[in-house]
Amino acid sequence: MKKSTRPSPANAKPSPLSQRERVNTKMPFLLPLGEGGRFVPADEGCLRFGILGLFVICYLSFVISGAAGAMGEVPSTTEVVKPTMEYVRDFGTPGSGERQFYYPRDLKVAVIGDLETGLDNLYIVDTGNNRVQRLDEDGGFVYQFGGFGFGDGKFNTPDGIAVDFNFRLYVSEKDNDRIQLFDIRGNFLNYIGTGEVNFRALLDPAGLDVDNLGYLYVADSGNDRVLKFDDQGNFLAELGGFGIGSGFFNRPMDVAIDRDRNIYVADTGNHRIQKLDIEGRPVFSFGKFGSGEGELSSPRSIAVDDKFIYVADSGNDRICLFTKQGKFLLAFGQRGSGNGQFNDPEGISLGKKGRVYVADTGNHRIVELRIKY
Repeated sequence: MKKSTRPSPANAKPSPLSQRERVNTKMPFLLPLGEGGRFVPADEGCLRFGILGLFVICYLSFVISGAAGAMGEVPSTTEVVKPTMEYVRDFGTPGSGERQFYYPRDLKVAVIGDLETGLDNLYIVDTGNNRVQRLDEDGGFVYQFGGFGFGDGKFNTPDGIAVDFNFRLYVSEKDNDRIQLFDIRGNFLNYIGTGEVNFRALLDPAGLDVDNLGYLYVADSGNDRVLKFDDQGNFLAELGGFGIGSGFFNRPMDVAIDRDRNIYVADTGNHRIQKLDIEGRPVFSFGKFGSGEGELSSPRSIAVDDKFIYVADSGNDRICLFTKQGKFLLAFGQRGSGNGQFNDPEGISLGKKGRVYVADTGNHRIVELRIKY
């Protein structure tokens, strides 16, 4: 951000006025009229001043000049350090064993918890293996649950995951068109959004998030909408519908909620991110199709914190960072399988101390990045 410097009124020199300009200003130029020190304006249309008026003028001039001198230069705008992002490590290999993945699509970090929940543990949607794996903060295998099927606790193409403040896990299933609720150990508890929800059944539900009051938000991608449920699974609201205007979506694939309960939607088919307020009203959007700065190609996942918006720009095989006002800051990564490279990254989640975790879907691994600013 550029610093701006502006001279204060105390340092600015007024330009001299011509005689005509001086007359037109109707300023009372004072002329002495004799004993007693009385002054009258040269322009008879102006007010007359006595000694008291002169004293007031001198006093005000002293106060104003003193205040201006005390203020000095106008403070420059605080310069914001541009953030940087760096590769830290990756873990996982292609396969179906422990700590192996087959097209992982989403992940969440447990940023609160205890020994049971595992602070900073990762819960990973291992889509191609129809399971959820839990890894510790060092990438070590803890346990897994799921398996292919249609019954309780089974999955058919799991897509999104969220962890709430009661240490429960929500998992969406693309091909079973439902959301399942589990305890932290992976024991089945309940279904969310089965049957019709506001006259339509869920269709390819994708990304999930939970706000600080425990409300669940679902990117119901096949219906071009975002759904809101309470912590008991009761339907509360529907946002969006198909379209390209503000507040409408085209295949939304993820949703994220900030601490003020603003709603951010990865409007994947429209190649943009939309921000809605707590009532679901459009605030702004950013992004358009492309690969340049601030441009996006099928953004698949989104995460937010107090300072930034993080986007898995899947079609461009990179991670993009924006301010909370939607201003582009940086892009990290390119297509490949080396360090700092991606192949269709589809999930993103934030840990502590600047950690950023990415489900590098096409490379069948999890990548850890770090942001510094």
